[in-house]
Amino acid sequence: MSVIKMHFKPWLAATIAVAAMGCVAVQAATVQPWHLGALAPNPKAPAAIGTVGTAPGPHTVVVAVLDSGVVAEHPSLQGQLLPGADMQSPPANVRGGRSSNFAPDERETRCSGRLVSGAFRVHGTEVSSLIAGNGYEGVWGVNPKAKVVPIRLMGACGMSRTDLLDGMAWAAGLPVAGMPINPNPARIINLSLSGGRNSCSPELQKLVDQLVSKGVFLVAAAGNNFHKPLAEPANCAGVLSVGSVDAENRIEVYSALDPRTVLYAPGGGRDLRNGQAWEHNKLRVATYDLDVLGRERPNALDRAVGTSFAAPLVSGFLSLWLSHNPDKTPGHFMSELPLFLQAVVATPKCPDCQPMGLVAPASAVKP
Repeated sequence: MSVIKMHFKPWLAATIAVAAMGCVAVQAATVQPWHLGALAPNPKAPAAIGTVGTAPGPHTVVVAVLDSGVVAEHPSLQGQLLPGADMQSPPANVRGGRSSNFAPDERETRCSGRLVSGAFRVHGTEVSSLIAGNGYEGVWGVNPKAKVVPIRLMGACGMSRTDLLDGMAWAAGLPVAGMPINPNPARIINLSLSGGRNSCSPELQKLVDQLVSKGVFLVAAAGNNFHKPLAEPANCAGVLSVGSVDAENRIEVYSALDPRTVLYAPGGGRDLRNGQAWEHNKLRVATYDLDVLGRERPNALDRAVGTSFAAPLVSGFLSLWLSHNPDKTPGHFMSELPLFLQAVVATPKCPDCQPMGLVAPASAVKP
């Protein structure tokens, strides 16, 4: 099977943009970010998904995050992680091969002389915190009771299609040659990556169909391709493709634009400068930055921008919904989807698009 290497690139648009923004002041740990629906005592933004006030149900839901790896030591993820895996195979894996070590590449790791950015290294950590962040310094995941299985797929030397397929299969508890069975099969697989083929390949679609038939939910970022059509894996049938909207429910300029996009969620972006309480339009994530001596330190920053970060809000919501409704399937979700959506401002750039954004009142989440 061919190696994709750096063909899966649009997720980098999110992390590169983030790196350029720098740091902002940390808010108080008691303040919920606007994307969850509260800026107490201020009103919520139109794009807020409305899950504040909806406590997780009695059922623990496992979400697999297939990404650049997760830094397990971050305080925002303490108690939130399950055993994961490094599913990147040689020669792309600079550590030599697959293992149980799901940590990202070291900050100084090089491939062909190219230094990996700090933003790329922490991408998976930031994504995971939007799903299940425990509230440290205001980093609240949509479902703080969810558990994350971190799966490292990509690093300094890119990513292969074989690793993507094997990582998805392993996440769902299917056997993968050379790896022990995942003891915590995921109900939800978050894919904050995009940029494969323009149409879903037969082997990827076959696996998607198999996982959906098992009751696994697949959530994929639409991609940061500036209003171009969906690419893999978001363009596969059965995948919940997620585009980005700003705080006022307008499709972000960086988001993919395609009638097949299933729904939109807050993805962060420019400051709106309209005097509203939510005009600062970034998502708060668990991340790392550098101190004055160049040493990496854990932090919580309002800096996440991209469809990479809209997707985990949907994954977090699905885990919240399943925590109350553990027997629900992807088919149930699609049939109930109108309960969870609100209209997004239409754009003349896509006359066939009827964009809908995620909004999840408690009455729709609980049975």
